[in-house]
Amino acid sequence: MAPSDRRCQTARRGDAVLLRGVVAIGVLGGPAAGIAWVVQRASRGSDGVIGEACGIRPEDETGGGSMRRVALTLVLVSVILAPACSARPSSAARSPSEQRSAAGRVAMLARRRRAPVVLILMENHSYEQIVGNTSAPFMNSFAHRGTLFTNMQAISHPSLPNYLALTSGSTLGCTSDMCSPRSFGAKNIFHQLRVHHHAWRAWAESMPSNCALTGASPYAVRHNPPPYYQDLFPNDCPSHDVPYPRPLPAHIPGLTFITPNLCHDIHDCAISIGDTWLRRHVPPLLHMGAIVVITFDEGESNNHVYCAARGPGVGHGVTRAAAFTHYSVLAGIERHFGLRRLRQAAHARPIPL
Repeated sequence: MAPSDRRCQTARRGDAVLLRGVVAIGVLGGPAAGIAWVVQRASRGSDGVIGEACGIRPEDETGGGSMRRVALTLVLVSVILAPACSARPSSAARSPSEQRSAAGRVAMLARRRRAPVVLILMENHSYEQIVGNTSAPFMNSFAHRGTLFTNMQAISHPSLPNYLALTSGSTLGCTSDMCSPRSFGAKNIFHQLRVHHHAWRAWAESMPSNCALTGASPYAVRHNPPPYYQDLFPNDCPSHDVPYPRPLPAHIPGLTFITPNLCHDIHDCAISIGDTWLRRHVPPLLHMGAIVVITFDEGESNNHVYCAARGPGVGHGVTRAAAFTHYSVLAGIERHFGLRRLRQAAHARPIPL
């Protein structure tokens, strides 16, 4: 085939190239991208040499060749714009109910993407008694492989005020372990989660029945905060505050608050026993994709306590020396779930989760 014939065929294939190009660009980039590409191609016209080889004189480029391309351009523009003009109205033109429905779907997807959080409370040991202690190899390894908060402070003495602070943002005027269950009308993290459609559970090891209001060793109600909040009755506490499950469920909720019994939280037993309990129970939670936070309710000689976190999105091998408190733990959990921070948590630096 002569070179002129090949060039002629190239020119004749131009329209086919134009058609395929606009379809591809229009689909991938939208109507505006398709139109821009069509106009650019049409404005180039036919090369004069090729035009002559096909019997088109250069002076006719404003006639037959280019006009034919312009006509094709107009047809293709109309094809591109037709779906756009007949498409569903934008969100700005949708009814309020449609917009609320769409926002609800977005919020639901965002909730599904959040990693669940597990908070485990140990008892009555200061930071210096745990970090670097050979009797606590798991807790030290956990901190090394996650984020260790080296300046975490508990709020009060004894235990119960700290559990209230961690879950409500205040000690609520409680100054002892003798405050009665169901005596606080304050909003709390469990109520917040329910109102915003996040699931939660409290797992209390050795608790004799759901939401037990009295202690029965080795279960201590003062280490189990849900029974103290009035707004969790008559339904939430009895159904969501349960004995530690064996075996673990296949899935865990948005927040799980775990209270080991009086031996396994190291209140009554050796550090090594509590560390072994954590080594047995924490890895399955991590394997389920949870962010696990381990901390202590209070220190023995002071309120400088161990706190470490590990899981999706948590820094690996990170040490944070900034000042944090139990209110920071609550603030970090509330921020993770997009909740308003309660009381003192609103003024605390959130732990990063």
